Amino acid sequence: MMRHWLILITALFLVAPTAAEARKVALIIGNSDYANTSRLVNPANDIKLVAASARSAGFDDVTIAANLSVNDFQKAMRDFRVKAEGAEIAMVYYAGHGIEAQGKNWLIPTDAGLKSDLDLPYEAVNLDRVMESVSGAQIRMVILDSCRNNPFGRSWKSGTRAVQTGLAGVEADDVLVIFAAAPGQTAADGTGVNSPFAASLARRLPQPDLPVQLLGGAIRDDVLAATEGRQRPFVSASITGTPVYLVPRPGAPPAGNRSALEELMWKGAVAENSVSAFKSYLAEFPKGKYAVLAGQSVARLGKDPKAAAPAAAAVMASAPVTKKYTLSNIRVEAVKLTGRLGLGLPDQLFLRFNTGERFPEGSREIFSIKRGESWVVDRNFAFEQPVSFQLREFDDIGGSDNIGTIELGSTPGTFTKTLNGDASDYRVTYTLTLG
Repeated sequence: MMRHWLILITALFLVAPTAAEARKVALIIGNSDYANTSRLVNPANDIKLVAASARSAGFDDVTIAANLSVNDFQKAMRDFRVKAEGAEIAMVYYAGHGIEAQGKNWLIPTDAGLKSDLDLPYEAVNLDRVMESVSGAQIRMVILDSCRNNPFGRSWKSGTRAVQTGLAGVEADDVLVIFAAAPGQTAADGTGVNSPFAASLARRLPQPDLPVQLLGGAIRDDVLAATEGRQRPFVSASITGTPVYLVPRPGAPPAGNRSALEELMWKGAVAENSVSAFKSYLAEFPKGKYAVLAGQSVARLGKDPKAAAPAAAAVMASAPVTKKYTLSNIRVEAVKLTGRLGLGLPDQLFLRFNTGERFPEGSREIFSIKRGESWVVDRNFAFEQPVSFQLREFDDIGGSDNIGTIELGSTPGTFTKTLNGDASDYRVTYTLTLG
């Protein structure tokens, strides 16, 4: 319960920040010119691109630091920690060599020699120091374009617990960490002017209507496409489920508006999809726009439906429904497939609604479709509030990717939308009626 009060408090701060709190600060580091190991070409270009993108995304204090020695690196962390104290958002981006050893992640200054892993505390920067540098901000982001090969490990003794490739995953509370590659994998420096990861980050940071909680997933999709599946970014996140936008959404409600807070709390509850999250929404908005859906979600997620039913019934009694939204005649046409594994395999599709409902209903049930084929969904869906749904496709490792999201709105009619996420192209036709 305490966690959800923290979510509520965070939402309140995000809706009505003071002038002193409404700061976004960024530290952009790029190490290229290494004295004792291989030089990296692109970090010098990457930091310029990412810094310009951060400014476009509304960061009002952007510090660029290039080719840092160990002393300069430590000083940059200390100085940024002061800037980040009390900031709305603090972000550190690092491009350069990074390794895992002694069970920890280390970022490598340009003057590191590292003849032994015992030299790491003296010649490298522990990732924990980076985490500390953003600890004073409300929203904390650490972005690591540094999962390159370990250029020092070959000379180290066996049994040092170092890996030859990549960084290890981390578990950090209240920090969004985006790795350029999955644990144990390497990230490409790139054959062009910028690394694939930096190019995607720079494109996505200023994107309107993209919450930071979805930033890593968007970058992941971009990099997978750019590298033909060879590089898969990785996200470690334990920040609030309340959506946080770097760029204000078009037509967003004004700060301090209770409806804005309600939207934030509802989206946070939907993202977390737990009984306690929906109850937190109901405690703040017992007669809110989504009270009925929240009550239904409590009942659906509760272990004992009979115990959850009274809460849902009470909510329904306090918030009578005036409209019924019916979604029908859904037709999904495959114009271009995602091209899984490059083998031209059919896509494996399903629908996911923001109410938690899924179709087909089984957790592993799908509809298999090839290019030029159509999926006619033989079911109607009824809701008591405007909803949205995603067209999702199972990926190669057992998860699923979002091809696109459709907001139904409240205007009746028949509509056709084009969805082209995950390197695919689909046309979706549907009918919305109101009763």
